[in-house]
Amino acid sequence: MKILEELAVVPLARQLRHTFVQGADLKHYKILTFRLYDFKVAPEFATHETNVEEVNEKGGRTVLVQPFIKRFFREDEATAFHRELLERFDEILRLKAPEPAKEHKAAGGH
Repeated sequence: MKILEELAVVPLARQLRHTFVQGADLKHYKILTFRLYDFKVAPEFATHETNVEEVNEKGGRTVLVQPFIKRFFREDEATAFHRELLERFDEILRLKAPEPAKEHKAAGGH
């Protein structure tokens, strides 16, 4: 995984961290960690989320399904996981580098 850019945080969107990366599979992703609510919630509800979105090379959304999402009850756990995700991104998402293209030779002149 290669970090392409640490994007500016948008406080009104409750963002804590927003990172644009390229995985081992050469696809582009955004890792976003944010608060779920602007108000106090009951302790049984998660309050923070870290998710990964597949995006194009310009950062635009390409799919509606997120390959990874995890919720937390504390902000420090969410931001710590964001750091861990940056260190072990390919391993956690089980991404592999693409296979090199193999040239096929026609056997017997076919």
